[in-house]
Amino acid sequence: MWIQLVILGVVIGFNNFATALALGAIGQQKRLWRILSVFAVFEFGVPLIGLWLGQNASGVLVNASSWLGPLLLATLGILTLVESTRNTHDQEKLAAKVTSWRGLVFLSAALSLDNLVVGFSLGLRGVPPLALATTIMICSVVFAWIGLELGGRGRRNYETAAEVMSGLLLLALAWADWSGVL
Repeated sequence: MWIQLVILGVVIGFNNFATALALGAIGQQKRLWRILSVFAVFEFGVPLIGLWLGQNASGVLVNASSWLGPLLLATLGILTLVESTRNTHDQEKLAAKVTSWRGLVFLSAALSLDNLVVGFSLGLRGVPPLALATTIMICSVVFAWIGLELGGRGRRNYETAAEVMSGLLLLALAWADWSGVL
């Protein structure tokens, strides 16, 4: 279970890495602590909500749990891969809006939707809530910090690669969960 949590934390962290890389590439490192603190709150809280939903639905979904969790993770992986092919324009204007307190709350909520799905799917399997939430939060904040730093050094070309890697890792985790490897 611990290996699965660390892998999951890394996978979830790649979403924050890709976003932070883009923000850092357009000069938003000055808001490092604001970005990291809002990310941390959402990355910790949303998986707990997902776990709660998963555990409360487990009685109803007990027969579907072997395929529902992997299906949700695979769907998220495919959506992440599709999202990686889109171009963003006018990034500086977007970054100014996104890194306001209000913007960061909305951005973090959107980034945390995968955490809700992951928390829900793992809640069906009885994963300890604080272990899941803490692992996701630590990995996401570390990856976001690294992304902001690298992005600030002008490495824009890694944003798409990070999104693609995140999608592929989610698909691999879905396969491993479905096949019983993890």
